[in-house]
Amino acid sequence: MEQNKTAKYFKYAIGEIILVVIGILIALQINNWNEGNKDIKQEKVYLKNLKDDLKGIIDAYNTANIIEDIILKQSSDILKHYELNQGFYNMDTIFSKLNDLTLRWNVTPSPTTLVEMINSGQTKLIRNTSLRKDLVSFNEQLQLWSANTTNNNTNLVDNIIVPEILKLGVLSSKGYSEELEAIMRNYTFAEFINIKDTSLSTISTELLNNPQQKLNIVNLINYRHTLASLQKGVNNGIINRINELLKHIETELNND
Repeated sequence: MEQNKTAKYFKYAIGEIILVVIGILIALQINNWNEGNKDIKQEKVYLKNLKDDLKGIIDAYNTANIIEDIILKQSSDILKHYELNQGFYNMDTIFSKLNDLTLRWNVTPSPTTLVEMINSGQTKLIRNTSLRKDLVSFNEQLQLWSANTTNNNTNLVDNIIVPEILKLGVLSSKGYSEELEAIMRNYTFAEFINIKDTSLSTISTELLNNPQQKLNIVNLINYRHTLASLQKGVNNGIINRINELLKHIETELNND
């Protein structure tokens, strides 16, 4: 009898242990499911925020391309005018185009969500490995492109082209083109002043047609056109890559 009772208690004890273990496993499974669900929800939030950030960066580069298009048009118009007039003559409508070439546009892209995710180690929440790698790689490339643009603007435009055009002295009398001034007012709230001294244009024309200066300015205008063309190509490359990322992100958002 005592042996039967002991065997029964032993069976009950084993049964209770098994039930406790099963309960623990179920609880762990539920907890894991809850945590996984929380991660999926957080991933969605990150992906939506990434979309907004990336669209903002596209807008910034589209604005930069507007400036580059102005530079390309103005530099082309100046050189055509030069050839048509066999020199820098009849410049009244051209001086402002020449002044436009002193402007350059820096884009400081801020993929806030992506940087936050990288710094906090939260990129792991993006379940699609390919998308995760593409985003990290894009951030590295974006910072490199941005730094190169800043260096080019400072070292090539500010330090080489701008001083030579400013020496001609027509900025104060002719200013920038209406198109460029409108953009500057819209994005920078800049104010512009001009002085009404017609003799400055005459002096500038004489300076421009000095043989050595003429050669120098023609080369600078050509070089400025090349820089704008290269920069626009880089900008479009960034925009195209962002559009690919946006498609990938949209696919992930629609998967669940």
